[in-house]
Amino acid sequence: MRAVWVLLHRYIGLATALFLLMAGLTGSLLAFNHELDEWLNPTFYEASSEGMQLPPGTLVDRLQGQHPKLQVWYMEYPNEGGHTALLAAVPRNNPITGKPFEEPNQVFYLDPVSGEQTGHRNWGECCFEPENLIPFILEFHYNLTLPDNWGLLLMGLVAIAWAIDCFIALWLTLPRGKPFWKKWSSAWKIKGGHAYRLNFDLHRAGGLWLWLLLLPIAISSVAMNLPSQVFKPVVSLFSPIEPSVYEARGRLPAEQLGVTRLSYQQAYELALKEGERLGLKVAIGELYYSFEYNFYGAGFGQHDTDAQGKSWLFFHGTDGRLLGQEIAGQGTLGERFYRLQLPIHGGRIIGLTGQVIIALLGLMIAVLSATGIYIWWRKLLARRSSKARKT
Repeated sequence: MRAVWVLLHRYIGLATALFLLMAGLTGSLLAFNHELDEWLNPTFYEASSEGMQLPPGTLVDRLQGQHPKLQVWYMEYPNEGGHTALLAAVPRNNPITGKPFEEPNQVFYLDPVSGEQTGHRNWGECCFEPENLIPFILEFHYNLTLPDNWGLLLMGLVAIAWAIDCFIALWLTLPRGKPFWKKWSSAWKIKGGHAYRLNFDLHRAGGLWLWLLLLPIAISSVAMNLPSQVFKPVVSLFSPIEPSVYEARGRLPAEQLGVTRLSYQQAYELALKEGERLGLKVAIGELYYSFEYNFYGAGFGQHDTDAQGKSWLFFHGTDGRLLGQEIAGQGTLGERFYRLQLPIHGGRIIGLTGQVIIALLGLMIAVLSATGIYIWWRKLLARRSSKARKT
């Protein structure tokens, strides 16, 4: 039976190694994606005007007035002075052709007091200019920049295979025979020596020492790439998870979704009032509109300031009624576990320490992948050499 597990570990590892190598290296950088992007593009984030901030709806209306072929779908509204507002926009449908205008997805940075533009970029554009680097790495990390949802699906399948292989790899380190603990202790050591021995020890011992960190990252990868397809159904076997507003609205016929009548400003004011009623103490930091399913989402706080993630309220885009709420620290065990996955994946669940751990862990994931490939290659050469001698 052990031979079967060895083969599974070998071929799952080979199938996922290149993807995990790339994900590890990019994820190491993305542990500090906000900080790196601000360092590379300081003018995008710094606002110099002083005074009262313009309402979110005013910023949206001004930008859309200046760019009539674009519609804002997402914004980050600053909660303290000196920071810009971020507005992300996508092409509107051309009323003549019924198809989107030929405009790229764009992100604008506005001074929230004056409304003046301080920065602009096309989101996900390749590759290494300062304004493009972090967004490109972010897109590449999550979906390999593949079209539609193919990248998310592929990386989700890789994450599932990785999670399964975590258990197979752990089992293969367990010794055969006694004394168990004395024999197993050698698997945790890097004894060094020639290149193959060093790579083997790094691969096995590194995987053991980091196992309790690697598995949560693999699981959170499944949650982020395949939430409704895999993660939620599995977790629901143990604790129920209600469908998100996005999932629930996606199951409705188009004629039941309604038409847009609510503005960004109206949604923002509704969220303020409902948040006060619910006792949410932090300010609204994010606001988005789903054109596809006609609802607004308002996010309170930031993932890097709350270990339990962000609280969200969702409002109907036609009449403004409350469609749902996701309050940090509330809900079933399954729902709370799901909301922890993003803070876990980025390390921000334990602040700066978590970010450093994730940055180092990303490098180690790349090392484990590279050493795994090296071990397979050396064994392949040995098998070929042995076969050649026999013939």
